[in-house]
Amino acid sequence: MPHKRTDRFADTAAVDSPEIGSGTDGTSRPCPTGLYLRISGQEAAEGEKLSNQKDLLLNYAKSRNDLKIVDIYSDNGKTGTDFNRPEWIRLMEDVKRKRISCIVVKDLSRFGRNYIETGHYLETVFPAINVRFIAVNDSYDSKNLDSSALQPLDAMIRSIVNEAYARDISRKIFSAKELQRKSGLYYGNVPPYGYCMDPANPRHLIVNPETAPIVRQIFQWKLEGMGSFQIARLLNENKIPAPMRYQFLAGAVKAPRYENSTWQGITVKTILSNRTYTGDLAMGKKRKNLSGNLTRTRHIPSEDWTITENTHEAIVSRETFFEVRRVCMQELEKNSEKRYRYSNNGPQDDIYVHEPVPEVRKGSGQP
Repeated sequence: MPHKRTDRFADTAAVDSPEIGSGTDGTSRPCPTGLYLRISGQEAAEGEKLSNQKDLLLNYAKSRNDLKIVDIYSDNGKTGTDFNRPEWIRLMEDVKRKRISCIVVKDLSRFGRNYIETGHYLETVFPAINVRFIAVNDSYDSKNLDSSALQPLDAMIRSIVNEAYARDISRKIFSAKELQRKSGLYYGNVPPYGYCMDPANPRHLIVNPETAPIVRQIFQWKLEGMGSFQIARLLNENKIPAPMRYQFLAGAVKAPRYENSTWQGITVKTILSNRTYTGDLAMGKKRKNLSGNLTRTRHIPSEDWTITENTHEAIVSRETFFEVRRVCMQELEKNSEKRYRYSNNGPQDDIYVHEPVPEVRKGSGQP
């Protein structure tokens, strides 16, 4: 499938602008320059610092009398496989406002690892809006392309190599996470509601005595026939902090949006469909391709999940969990029939359909 390019700046091609590096009177003047820095999350975890790039670019720009530093743009922990980065977007807004007319990066991989979109910027966007682009370590300067007929080809080859590197990293990260999942260790950022991280092993879940009773009560209410929205309303009426508000009050998350979060029907549904509460870990539910043009996260079919049993203490039995799942599936089928009857869109997807309900041997608690 062809890659969809971002042409948000292409419509400025017809805008008249003065020649870069020349004043209105024809005299040479410094080019207003933006220094762009980027490291990925993987590189940050390995100890790479933005300050190293910053020092390199500052020294380079200060050694050139044709460049004048206006601003520094730093994307920390952002992938190079797409251009949806906050500081890159801010830089492009400054370019549109004519505040910046030269961009300097350490090398092309800092600019981007997607050769199609990188090439689009170098060959189409920047020339159209009269922006000079410099990649210091790659000896690339769009102002001096005539000095080497092979520079555009060389830049494209480097971009292709960068994307191949991103694909390789993507495969290696997937393999490493697959080993982590099979080890039975928890690698989420925040523990599921009802659990907390073991102080002796931060990758092991232990029952949280404050919130585990709430989880058990939610499952019990569901077995008694209450709906998810009814359960959420009851929890709010009893002033039970919602999961993310609980994490905010405990200091585990800092985002202000969680300070006043409340229970919602989807919150209850998420708890009722989470197999973690049986003492098992179901991992690998989503996958993100770090390379190329497929940067969207995709859901993985339940048969391809990695399920490791008995990795931690259960809050509810497997028998209770799968009985609740049956109840939820029955509700889903009834609601789907109603929606299908009154809609032309056919049956609707729901959170409950992601994992099949196995048979449970009575009294055993085992599927």
